[in-house]
Amino acid sequence: MLYVSRDDQGQISELHSTPVSDAQESLPSDHPDVLQYLHDRWRQSELDQLDRGFVRAVEDLIELLIAKEVIMFTDLPAKVQEKLLRRKEVRQQTHYLGGMGIGGDDIIPL
Repeated sequence: MLYVSRDDQGQISELHSTPVSDAQESLPSDHPDVLQYLHDRWRQSELDQLDRGFVRAVEDLIELLIAKEVIMFTDLPAKVQEKLLRRKEVRQQTHYLGGMGIGGDDIIPL
């Protein structure tokens, strides 16, 4: 049995293995609502993973355009510049830690 919380539209918003204050309704694991909730979460996880890969591809494209002097870094809006610099900094730190066996640039957290 699973214990569910529902949103205002009656859709499952959380699943729990034990009853909690806002999840008292119990359903079997093969209930259509439970299966739909799990499918939706799996789909969202897949989209999130694809989005992370796409963001990295766009980053690489921007870096290529800058390297080929098609655009200048300073042509980008200030917020975009900040985000690119911060992501580059974090990737470099992650790459450094990856060399120590702690993480890596190719690891996508779930």
